[in-house]
Amino acid sequence: MQIIRDPTDAAAITNPHIRHLVELRIYELGKEQYDLKALGFFLVIEPGDTIESINMQLGFQILCNRATGIRYDQPGYTPSFEFIEDFSGCYDAVFVLGQDGYAVEVFIPKTAGVDPDLLAMCQRHAVPGAV
Repeated sequence: MQIIRDPTDAAAITNPHIRHLVELRIYELGKEQYDLKALGFFLVIEPGDTIESINMQLGFQILCNRATGIRYDQPGYTPSFEFIEDFSGCYDAVFVLGQDGYAVEVFIPKTAGVDPDLLAMCQRHAVPGAV
C-alpha cells in the first residue's frame, strides 16, 4: 500500500488512473496549502494488501462500522465512510475521522489480488464517481 502524506508523494503512485485522481484531489484541496495535519492523507491499496494491514494503517476496521463493529455484510450495518465513488479502474472511499474535517481517502483498485470483501463492500455502497 502507498501512503500519500505530501503532494509530492503522489508522483510515486504506479497506477496511472489512481495517480490522476489523487493529484486531482490534491489540486481541489489546494496544493500550495495542503496541510497533512489539518486535512488528512490518502491511502492507495495495492494487490496483496491484507485487510489486517489496511486496518492497522487506518486505525479502524475498514469493513465494519467504527462505532458498532457491525460488518458491511451483516444486518444493522451502517457505513462509517462518507461515500464511496465508483470509477472505471478503482473505488474511492472517504472516511472523515474528526469534527475538524480530518479525513483519510482510500483508493481501492478494481484488480486481481485486492481483497474480495473490500471490493464487495465498495461495489455494494458505491455511487458513480464524478471527475
